[in-house]
Amino acid sequence: MSHAPASLHHLPRLRTRDLAQLGGLIRPGTHDSPLMALGKRFTVAPPGFPTMLITHDMDDVREVFTNHEDFSVGQLLKRVSNHDRLFGRETLVFLEGEAHRRERRLYSPPFQHKAVRSYQDVMVAAVQRELPGWPVGEPIEFVRVGYDLALGVLLEVVFGDVPVARRDRLRQAVIHWFEAIESRGFLVATMLTPLLGGYTPPYPPLRRGQALVDRLLVEEIAARRAALGDGVDRQDMLSRYVGTELDPHDDVALARNLRGILLGAYETTAITVGWIATMLAGHPKVLAELDSLAEDDARFDAYLDAVVAETMRVRPVSPFTGRRAARDTEINGLRIPKGTIVVLPILLIHESPEHYPDPMSFRPERFLDERPNGHTWLPFGGGSHRCLGAPFALLEARILFRAILEQRRIQPTTGELEPPRRLHTGLSPARNALVTLLPR
Repeated sequence: MSHAPASLHHLPRLRTRDLAQLGGLIRPGTHDSPLMALGKRFTVAPPGFPTMLITHDMDDVREVFTNHEDFSVGQLLKRVSNHDRLFGRETLVFLEGEAHRRERRLYSPPFQHKAVRSYQDVMVAAVQRELPGWPVGEPIEFVRVGYDLALGVLLEVVFGDVPVARRDRLRQAVIHWFEAIESRGFLVATMLTPLLGGYTPPYPPLRRGQALVDRLLVEEIAARRAALGDGVDRQDMLSRYVGTELDPHDDVALARNLRGILLGAYETTAITVGWIATMLAGHPKVLAELDSLAEDDARFDAYLDAVVAETMRVRPVSPFTGRRAARDTEINGLRIPKGTIVVLPILLIHESPEHYPDPMSFRPERFLDERPNGHTWLPFGGGSHRCLGAPFALLEARILFRAILEQRRIQPTTGELEPPRRLHTGLSPARNALVTLLPR
């Protein structure tokens, strides 16, 4: 006999006065949170917000990721985030169903394995260009290093060899745009978004910055279209796209999507680079293992890949993800009303001893004999909305650090690891990953 689905009202409920405890699910040490006493599923209804289901039941997680018809990323982002201001609602992240699948097919070829591997020389060149300016023997903020490397790689990979003056104009425009995104003023506007039902107040510096970036991107796209058929073999992302069967967009729409690629990869790369440096500095045995493998390229790369994967496990840039129910539905015997927000606590899953023995230890070796499990290793999310640039990001992290470690040593540190920032929903090093480099 089949059973009727349970109601959300049957689940434990977090009291409004205890809402601050939710922060314990997005900071290392999640399993010490008093919320663990509520079980793998509980609900919360913050004043002015839709009902939220917090679940780390893995059957729930799989159903939410795979049920593309009933659960929406776009509707969640529209309700609680500033993404529509940053990306525009016509871009890939907001699309659902067949529209999302079609757009994803159009943009995926430059991120596939063979294409990604062709960018290695560009990544190494970015390190060789930036590294001579880094201080030696004194602390350096490795997140800032990551920003410089990420932007240098992105501009080369996306646009390729463009005249220096045009590239510098675009670089400065992108930097100013990012500064507006990270400004205190836009942070305040963003904090108001959930309280205003998903409306992010206009922020003029951001609007001006985006307009300039879009104008310069349209110029680059037009220049690339004009160069079609000139016999030059270009391998950048834009050239792999423009003038092919993948290119149904007008220049303005293409520019908007390219801007989304720049934004999506820039900050996450910088923060990940910072955490990798922090983890290496804080774990001398891991550094020693890398040094011992320096003469064996294959084993060195395999171990460095494992370092990257383990860093993303213990310090995922986004410690949670979610979906919003687009209609009344059901998951794993639980009735989910339309409009419910389902929150999937990635860091809590990553720190679960059910999935990772000794989960609080930094052990790259756990990823040497087997690749990360896409069901329980979720730094890029999951399902059809899993980050399109995941293969690029993983290769980039390894290539950048191989190039860095060939020329510099990281000084080991003692004491506690640098913590994440407080009062921030992401996981970013509180001191921008202070690490000291030494001569090789």
